[in-house]
Amino acid sequence: MKPPNSWHPSDRRAVSGPARQLRGWLMGLLLLLASLPALAALAPPTAIEEDGIRFELIGHGAFRWKRLVHAYDASLHAGVGSKREALLAGAPLRLEILYHRGFSAAAIVSGGNALLKRNVTAETWEFLQPRLAQLNRAYLEVKPGDRYTLTYLPDKGTTLRLNGKALMTIEGVDFAAAYFQIWLGKEPISPLLRDQLLGGK
Repeated sequence: MKPPNSWHPSDRRAVSGPARQLRGWLMGLLLLLASLPALAALAPPTAIEEDGIRFELIGHGAFRWKRLVHAYDASLHAGVGSKREALLAGAPLRLEILYHRGFSAAAIVSGGNALLKRNVTAETWEFLQPRLAQLNRAYLEVKPGDRYTLTYLPDKGTTLRLNGKALMTIEGVDFAAAYFQIWLGKEPISPLLRDQLLGGK
């Protein structure tokens, strides 16, 4: 006879229904993540030319959701000769994101909005709303292998591209300075990724 407080895998009643469901869901999620193919991370080019401007690589890194799921790789390029302290103050800037997992447009927009709001003042948040809504309407869903780029040029504005196709351009150095803080601000999507993009290790 088993001691009253002992447990055996056959004792299904020892684990509540919700607990079993949660455990099963977590195991299924881990198995699914393990089965998904990851794209090989390639070092970004050290120099890029876009819209007639030559950009040089500042830094690159990977974003891992919950430090587990490899969501995307990102690279940051700035106009040749740009000073680091001027990156969010009018320098030509180009951020590229290579996705390793699929995301809906709604997920991209909601995540970006939450991060942007954390990095700007309430007054700036309200002032940016018309242009932010315009940009957000341009986002499309992505699948593994897709690339979004955000390119800021002083005389043009911030252009959103998906796989090289321009979707929207938003005017204003103030908009670029705010929006790039999603990755480069004081409370970015990942402090580690921010430091890597800015040339840290």
